[in-house]
Amino acid sequence: MRGKFLKAFISAALVAAVGFSFISIGRNRGKLDYGKNLGETAVTVDGREISFGDLAFYILYEERVVEEQAMVYNPESTKDYWNIHTNGGFFQDQVKESVMGMAVHDYIFYDLAVAQGMDTLTPEEKEDLEFATLDFWEDLLDEQWDRLPADEETINSQIRIAAIAEKYQNYLADSKGPSKAAYNYDGYYYEQMKSDHDIVINEKLWDRFVMGDNTLEHSKVNYINGYNKDDKSEKEK
Repeated sequence: MRGKFLKAFISAALVAAVGFSFISIGRNRGKLDYGKNLGETAVTVDGREISFGDLAFYILYEERVVEEQAMVYNPESTKDYWNIHTNGGFFQDQVKESVMGMAVHDYIFYDLAVAQGMDTLTPEEKEDLEFATLDFWEDLLDEQWDRLPADEETINSQIRIAAIAEKYQNYLADSKGPSKAAYNYDGYYYEQMKSDHDIVINEKLWDRFVMGDNTLEHSKVNYINGYNKDDKSEKEK
C-alpha cells in the first residue's frame, strides 16, 4: 500500500501535462513573489478562501516531479524543460493549471467528505497517509528544503486534505461508478459535479504566478523550444 496515494498523484499530473493548454497573460511581467504572497487568496471555492500558502503541497510536489524530469532533459539548464512549448502553450503553464485544478478538486471533495462524516481515516488509511507523507518528505529536493513556503505541520495538513479527498473520490467510484478516473480533477463526472460549485480564481495574482520558480531557483535558460538561442534573451530567464 506504500506510496499508493503519491503514485495516483503522479498519474494525474502526467495526464494534466498532456491535456492542458494555457498561456499565462502575465508570465513575463511582474512575476509574483510567492513567498511574499502566501496569505493572499488564490481561489475561492464555495465561499472558502484558499490562499497561495494553502497550495504549498501541490506546488512543492509538482515542482519536484517536473524538475526531476528536467534534470534528465538538460541537466545543465533545467529551466529549458519548463519552457518547452507544446499544445499551444508553455509546459510550465500547463503544470500551473494542473496545480489549480487538483487543489480545487481536493477542497471540493474534502468539504463533501466532511459534510458526510467521512473525514475520519481508518487504521489502514492512516497507515497509507503516513507512508505517503513520509515519501513526500523523503523525495523532496535539497533546494526545496531551503525554500519551504510553510512549516512541515501545515504542509502535512494539506496532504491529509488530499487524502480525505481521495477517500471521497473512491467512495463515489464505488457507489456510483463508473471508475475512479471519472472523478479525477480532469474527469468527465467530476466536471459535471464542479459546475454545481462556485469557483472564483484570483486572476489578478494567479496570472502573475509562475510554476517552477517558487521552491526552486533557475539562474538561466539556454534554449526555449520553438525559438532560436539568439532570441532567448528576451524570454524568461
